[in-house]
Amino acid sequence: MSASAEAGRIEIDGKLFNPYSKDFIRSPWATWEKLALEYPVAWHKDLQMWVVSSHDALLDMLKDNRFSTSYKHWEHAPPAKPFEQQNHFERAIDAGLFVVDPKAHLRLRKLTMPAFSKPVMGKIDAKIRDLVVTCFDEIGTPEQFDAYAMIATKLPVRSIARMVGVPTNMEDFFHDFAVSVVKSTRINLPQKEREKSMQESLAGFQYFLDLIRERRALPHPGDDFIGSLISASDDGDRLTDYQIVAVIQAVIVAGSDTATDLHTYAIKGLLGNPQQYALLRERPELMENAIIELLRVGAFGKTPQFRFVSEDLDWRGQHFRKGQSVLLNLTAGWVDPQKWENPLQLDITRRLDGNIVFGAGAHFCIGTYLVRVQGGLMIQELMKRFPDAELLDGDGHLEYDYNHHNARRINRLIVKTNAVAQRKAA
Repeated sequence: MSASAEAGRIEIDGKLFNPYSKDFIRSPWATWEKLALEYPVAWHKDLQMWVVSSHDALLDMLKDNRFSTSYKHWEHAPPAKPFEQQNHFERAIDAGLFVVDPKAHLRLRKLTMPAFSKPVMGKIDAKIRDLVVTCFDEIGTPEQFDAYAMIATKLPVRSIARMVGVPTNMEDFFHDFAVSVVKSTRINLPQKEREKSMQESLAGFQYFLDLIRERRALPHPGDDFIGSLISASDDGDRLTDYQIVAVIQAVIVAGSDTATDLHTYAIKGLLGNPQQYALLRERPELMENAIIELLRVGAFGKTPQFRFVSEDLDWRGQHFRKGQSVLLNLTAGWVDPQKWENPLQLDITRRLDGNIVFGAGAHFCIGTYLVRVQGGLMIQELMKRFPDAELLDGDGHLEYDYNHHNARRINRLIVKTNAVAQRKAA
């Protein structure tokens, strides 16, 4: 703790916590434990934002509306523009779940529920199952393959594209749109990079706005995801075009960006723990619990989420000023030893009550279902095709993308399939 211009303020700096350092990205565990135990709420002098790292503090903040999800409450946010002067990105952001006030947020959640109903999701399940089989068919039966290149870069964007009705030949366009949307509001990125990403996203927003208008002009907009959003009504109240685009954008962010890391970290977690891999093959009913546990232990976040202080307030002994930003250091909370016994040990039978892997409160992750379905189907197919798989040389020759904007992204993970030995044994 250092002397502070603000009396009583607990402070840390880049020497203790530098989420961009290669050492941290490779091995964050000791840093996260120190933050959770000794600095659960602290002002980061170098990042110029608050950092919240313990499980209980994170859970409280996730449920406290005074800490806004809207970067419009950020002291460095660009000035507001009249609707007439806004581009498609700005209009969609203003209409979205992360910006509207709590009352409007509840309304949007209620109107979007039909798009996440069992019948709609059931159709998505079938589409994704087909994608997973195709993905593994493309892998074939080599002695080894790169899980990042062959699975993690393909399945998430293809799955989301299928969900929102993007043609197969537009998947690259769709992937670029997803990345630009995510980066446009990442306050840890330089302003010029955020603005460039925003401009690059505009063609994607135009595509979806045109698609929505085409669907509205039909006698029936369809019973798929977008059609359900168009048809949704509550006493005559319906979603606008920009509100629908905002929901699509939120699903893209949740289901595409997060799911990329889910696939690599799930494979790394299971193949790095052969007994757990064998147990899941024996007890497939553990799949949903296993996915949450794999995400929890993998803890792939570097700068996971941000909140913005909407009013001057005192919280957990610290004074927060209106407009300040907060790094929700969620992945530190996922492995907080105060919450989890042996937090770094993968245990797919672990009781996960109270976990914050998909967030908590009003902004519980909207893409949770899609991420779980993707992950479950991928792991099922992996176990079916390569029951004796392991990480090459024990570590999969793992490499990280050190420049990724918010994740400890694995961009190389070599799986040794043992397919030849398996065929001989058969």
